[in-house]
Amino acid sequence: MALTHNPHPQFSRGTSSEVLPNIKSQMARLGLNVGDTDSDEFDRAFELGVRQFQQLRGILCDGVMGKETFTELERARYQLGDRVLRYDPVRVLTGDDVLRLQRTLAGLGFYAGRMDAEYSAVTDAAVKELQMSLGTKVDGIAGPQTLRGLDAIDRKQDTGNLFALEERARVAASGTSLAGRTFVIEAATTVVDFVTLPMTSEQAETERRITTDIATRLAGRLEAVGAGAIVLDGDAVEVNTADQLGASAVVTVTADVNKSKDANGIATFFFGHETHSDINSPTGARLAELIQSELTARTGMKDCRTHARTWSSLTRLRTPKVHVVSGYLTNMQDLENLEDPNVRDAIADGIAAGLQRLYVREDSDPGTGTLSLAEIKAYS
Repeated sequence: MALTHNPHPQFSRGTSSEVLPNIKSQMARLGLNVGDTDSDEFDRAFELGVRQFQQLRGILCDGVMGKETFTELERARYQLGDRVLRYDPVRVLTGDDVLRLQRTLAGLGFYAGRMDAEYSAVTDAAVKELQMSLGTKVDGIAGPQTLRGLDAIDRKQDTGNLFALEERARVAASGTSLAGRTFVIEAATTVVDFVTLPMTSEQAETERRITTDIATRLAGRLEAVGAGAIVLDGDAVEVNTADQLGASAVVTVTADVNKSKDANGIATFFFGHETHSDINSPTGARLAELIQSELTARTGMKDCRTHARTWSSLTRLRTPKVHVVSGYLTNMQDLENLEDPNVRDAIADGIAAGLQRLYVREDSDPGTGTLSLAEIKAYS
């Protein structure tokens, strides 16, 4: 609501008005000391508050509530995120939120106009350019999704990796719910991805049976919370499926073999390089870490950590991908674990929890191993 009905009111010390309590309350919310906010009197305490506000805004410090001071106070009402911003050529939006948007866009190279706190055609064009970089709907409207993406870029801009910035921003802009997303779950791909691995036909069949079961259980959990899940196994896996579907992530579930029967444990892999982290997929890395921590916490199996790899199966697509090695078929304890339906349930639960935690703000991230299916559904 407007502060007054008169577009050009003027109040000074010694005057009184029924609108002054409203004005005082707004200034008090800005952290200014204005005296009694319920009083309709323009007293000394309020004059000092007005002068402080004028000084902070860089306008004439005369202690009078005139046109310029009212204009600045009206602009100060809004912080970025308080309202949806859009271009209206008839009634141009103004406010501190628009100014903050302009400054952030300018710092990122999207906005080259004047810092005038007006959502003009120039600001609209800059927002559209940002949205194109985020891969979101290009409509010039600075709403929650666009602002989440902008915040992610702004907080991470020191990395200097545009791909990484945009990938982080897409995740941040997409919200917290798994509902409505599509995930591709691959299983039993070892014989396709690693043709030189010495896996026998019997081991390949065991891997297919176990990992396809895990993938199916995971798909059931994702569908229960409103997400779409596409399960592919072995030769049915196609490199571009996830991008074609607009999937949010790909999770590949496999099992490993080793000449040593002592080799055991769970590991996750994402696209990147151990010594050249600038090419790493940040979303892939984060998701791999989350899934790895969930699986080791829920199964008690050995933590073989997360690793960056440039495998062809982890080709840098638009869709982040994580490769999960659920254990070693050549280790008796791992094999016994994987044959246990309860362990396969725990693995499916852990991957679902990791996917959910990817979209939760880090400052409100639930503890590892604690997120239940019901709690995941509550994010919807």
